[in-house]
Amino acid sequence: MPIMLTRKDGPPTPFRNAEYIPFYYFIPKSILSRCGAELNAIPRNPQELFHNRAACEFVESDLFRLLIIDATAFMVWPYMGFGEYMEIYSGYDPAWRFAHCPDYWIQELTDEGILASAGELFKGCHSELGYVPEWQIDIYLRYIVPNVMKKHRKDEIIQVAREYPCFEDFDFRKSNQKTDFIRKWYHTRTKHPMISLEEFQEAYADAHGGQEYEEPDPSQNVEETVVAQALVDQFKATLSEKDMQILELRMSGDTLEKIAEKLGYKNHSGVLKRIRKIGQAYEAYTGVDYGFENDKITG
Repeated sequence: MPIMLTRKDGPPTPFRNAEYIPFYYFIPKSILSRCGAELNAIPRNPQELFHNRAACEFVESDLFRLLIIDATAFMVWPYMGFGEYMEIYSGYDPAWRFAHCPDYWIQELTDEGILASAGELFKGCHSELGYVPEWQIDIYLRYIVPNVMKKHRKDEIIQVAREYPCFEDFDFRKSNQKTDFIRKWYHTRTKHPMISLEEFQEAYADAHGGQEYEEPDPSQNVEETVVAQALVDQFKATLSEKDMQILELRMSGDTLEKIAEKLGYKNHSGVLKRIRKIGQAYEAYTGVDYGFENDKITG
């Protein structure tokens, strides 16, 4: 059952973010001291918290939840087995994202009996809570963090991401890890001997029985041309006979007026509408915006 709060202007409603209150009391003082005055102003006595309107309003705020998320990540990261600073990575890195999911870690701490539930605190705790010693937190997290990773198979996912990193995994700021990744990606650590084009052509001929090396013409992308033509042919097969006539006449250079005259339209506006419909259908078929929604058709 959720904890209910009596509001000034209405009936009791659920106390938002109350599930994070037990974890708040688990955060060591060394971390809380860096989290700002509001977080440190929350009473250490749970009963006092539940009856302090200003404290309850702060617990229900997005800022409180963000602070809990950051504190959780900061606490669990050293036990995830990377030996690197969390700040090196971005929100796209799977390990970074997992560290910032407090519900996984809090649920395990609760299941293991390390944390009480919010309801238990509300009912049974009437005294001020001290700070959990950091050595004790260390013992708990050395057990809890690997357990959670294994239980949800996150260690396997994270290991693959570590073996095959990408640019998005790293924070925009400079770091040795990011620099190493970029060097490996671009092979800048390998020194390749510089040779002239003539030397390369001679070496190619020697290796291929005298056959001369020909530089590819970048303007002749045969594969791209074939694929594009096949796509057009497939689209044409979806058109009605009249739309196909309009398309062929237009592609042969006829004006809208001439097409209207040949196909029996009263004026060119009917042809224009059909061409626009054909264009929009082609956009939908290919997934490419060619501007048919913006009147990019001329007579």
